[in-house]
Amino acid sequence: MNFKIDPDEFNIEFMKSHRYVRKKCPKCGSYFWTNNFSREDCGETPCSKYSFLRNPPTRRGYTVSEMRKLFLKFFEKNSHEIINPYPVVARWRDDLLVTIASIADFQPYVTSGLAEPPANPLVVSQPCLRFEDILNVGLTAGRHLTIFEMGGAHAFNKPDDQFIYWKNDTIRFHHEFATVELGIPEEYITYKEHFWVGGGNAGPDLEGIINGLETSTLVFMMYKIANSNLEKTPILTVDTGYGIERWAWLSRGDPTAFHTIYGPILKWLMEEADLSVEDRILYENTVSSPFYDMSKPDIIENIRRGLAEKFGYDYSVLNEKLSLFEDLAILLDHVKASIFLIKDGAIPSNVKEGYLTRMVLRKIFRVTALRNFEDILTELFKKEIEYWSKDFKDIKDAEEVIYDVLDLERKKYKNILIKLPAIVRRYKKKYGGLSVDNLIEIYDSKGIPPEIIVEYLKNKEGVVLETPPDFYDRVSMRHMKKASEAIRFSEVLGKHHTEKLYYTNSYWKSMLAKIIHVDGDKLILDRTVFYPEGGGQVGDQGFIRAGDTVYKVVDTVVRDGNIVHILDKPMENKLVDSFVTGCINWDRRFSLMRHHTATHILLGAIRRVLGSHIWQAGAEKRPEVARLDVTHHKLPDSNEIMKIEKLANEVVSKKLQVKTLWMDRGLAEKTFGVRIYQGGMVPGKKLRIVKVDDWDVEACGGTHVENTGDLKYIKILSVEKIHDGIIRFNYVAGDQAINMSRVDQMIIEKLIKLLNVDREHILDSVVSRLYEKKDLEKKYIELEDDFIRLYSKQLYHSAETVNGYKFVFVVDENIEKLVKIVEYMENEYKDVLLVGVAPSKRGVNVILFVGKVLRKKGFNAYLIGETVLKGMLKGGGKGDERYARFGGRFKGDVKLLKEVFLKYVRG
Repeated sequence: MNFKIDPDEFNIEFMKSHRYVRKKCPKCGSYFWTNNFSREDCGETPCSKYSFLRNPPTRRGYTVSEMRKLFLKFFEKNSHEIINPYPVVARWRDDLLVTIASIADFQPYVTSGLAEPPANPLVVSQPCLRFEDILNVGLTAGRHLTIFEMGGAHAFNKPDDQFIYWKNDTIRFHHEFATVELGIPEEYITYKEHFWVGGGNAGPDLEGIINGLETSTLVFMMYKIANSNLEKTPILTVDTGYGIERWAWLSRGDPTAFHTIYGPILKWLMEEADLSVEDRILYENTVSSPFYDMSKPDIIENIRRGLAEKFGYDYSVLNEKLSLFEDLAILLDHVKASIFLIKDGAIPSNVKEGYLTRMVLRKIFRVTALRNFEDILTELFKKEIEYWSKDFKDIKDAEEVIYDVLDLERKKYKNILIKLPAIVRRYKKKYGGLSVDNLIEIYDSKGIPPEIIVEYLKNKEGVVLETPPDFYDRVSMRHMKKASEAIRFSEVLGKHHTEKLYYTNSYWKSMLAKIIHVDGDKLILDRTVFYPEGGGQVGDQGFIRAGDTVYKVVDTVVRDGNIVHILDKPMENKLVDSFVTGCINWDRRFSLMRHHTATHILLGAIRRVLGSHIWQAGAEKRPEVARLDVTHHKLPDSNEIMKIEKLANEVVSKKLQVKTLWMDRGLAEKTFGVRIYQGGMVPGKKLRIVKVDDWDVEACGGTHVENTGDLKYIKILSVEKIHDGIIRFNYVAGDQAINMSRVDQMIIEKLIKLLNVDREHILDSVVSRLYEKKDLEKKYIELEDDFIRLYSKQLYHSAETVNGYKFVFVVDENIEKLVKIVEYMENEYKDVLLVGVAPSKRGVNVILFVGKVLRKKGFNAYLIGETVLKGMLKGGGKGDERYARFGGRFKGDVKLLKEVFLKYVRG
């Protein structure tokens, strides 16, 4: 989409008072504003060179941490409330996997006016992730980063009600931060016009450019995109993004942004890599880096050849130094990104955000393997964890998990590299080559990213295969669930919303309600106590009485705010506007309420035992049993499971109050944080918050008990790994848990009697008997082998000699026993022809074996069997000259087969 900016869009008071004029850049064609009348270009690289390197325009230099604090404090002084950053995994969004900008924290509800922001105006320093330029990380000296901090100063204006500030003040704040706070001469600052589009919103923006470096983007979000058209939004959003790392780099003038961001860690890493590269070369390379693009290697080579000539270096030597530095920069950036992903619950897997973590880690492993840095990788993680946890305290809480994930993923990566050649060969043989569809299939089934396969094909087989840019979109389409067929009530949906009595009081069992609409077996009422399927909780069942007719409610679903009761038989349309009574299956509902509340309690216990990286990844609450899926990298051990169950039941025994309250979205996020979105994105302006005292708080639409004591008991039935990065807890609560415990007790009592041991010795006794069983099985196999050996010798020596070789004929119902005899004969005797017959109820199986000496004389096991058995056996066989096997229906005495085979071999 290409939207033009009105020439007078930014012809505003600020520009006039600061003597800024609008010009057009002759190099890139963009319009920009400057008060430096001699400036001809827009001031941004590559139209203009970096001029801050070695010569920063600020009063002093700042670290990233110092710049973040300075930025936040500046806006706090200007009436903005500082809010905590959101996680880098965007679980409050259903259209994003990771947080790509600070405004992503507030889309779409705040920016559309459906919900209030947590503060207005507000400021946040938001860690963000972007993967579209990942191949250029390191190459462009820090202009591209996978992970970065976006300083977001935001105001949400309601033109007719609450107007905070707009263009003049937005630009003024930016200008004052640069000139007053940092001391940058204003003639260094240009404002380049642009039109921003993202997250379904759009608006004109100015890019703040200082000495060649774009430091900020000032977006005036005033449109939403509908069918490629712009529609004005009721909220005018000030969306400013200050690149915290870029501002810090600007203030220091370091050779690269990585020197500014990673400082002492970069120095250590260069020493470990034995890399010495002069600052003058790095500075010159950084000046050229805006022209670098991984997809254009020829341009990179030409520039570097020029650098080598300028500094008197051999090209290959200089290129290796710079390439090694770029690999170190990639490691620094990717290690930080993986730390933030893991601590926010993106445990490596083959789906969603877990895939991004795995992708980043495997890029790390590839670089460390190529550079032989495997032995320092753990130390690098340790140094970055220490470095970043000073400002992001929750990193330290996840430290142990980060190390565990690192070790586990490193082992998996090595196993993949071992298996990769065989996998590629198998697919090439099956399909006659490899296509993009094959890459998707391999990724889907084996978890091997396409980049690794493409690299292997290029390096090992000289085959070039491109990964399409929409590769992961194609993968996701393979996993899209088929949308459930909508129930259409054309004249009702959108016009009526059922009153939800189950929210008024979840303990109400019955109701009197009016029929709004009937469509066969589907019924809509004006009010209902029946809870519809949602949030992992299945829909209610029960009965509805209309006059003298009773209808069974077999399921309940929600469609566009209407609760639809699915009946066991059609209802007549003439009943519309009449009243009915209804009653839910209370025992079933109460079980669901217990299981839903148990989910919240259990999640809190799991997080406290396994770590703060735990997030809900799915849940299902049924009357009989419930399950909870969480983000975790390995199966918890028995002690951890016991701790989780014990902790959960302590909450049950404390009889804590379970409160539900409706809150504005912004206030809920501000009060409780984004951990309320355990079940994913929750729509609506207001959120229904379920709070289990100080134990757990979540945005949840399910039904719950009022007191944790109503759960009686929570019992974990099993814990399993359903796929990489996701662990499933299966559990029951209430009467089901008690009954299950009683069943367990009965089993234990029976074991005590069977084993004749005390309760505390049951496990030891069972383990002892298992070992005994294994010993007996081993001895049995040894005895069976001895028997086969002796039996085979007896068969050979007692066999009839025909034309100088041994003809062995043996009948046994155990076909596997016959196969073992063949195996022994083959190792011991070369002059044997064996026919084994295994009778069965349906016929016989016949195996033939021909020894090596006989094969040299032209004997062929398969041909012998096919010739002799033809017409006698209604079936078929397969084999070769050494070994063949036949089977089918056979009438008569199997002993007759011996005579038939003897007659054939005698000739």
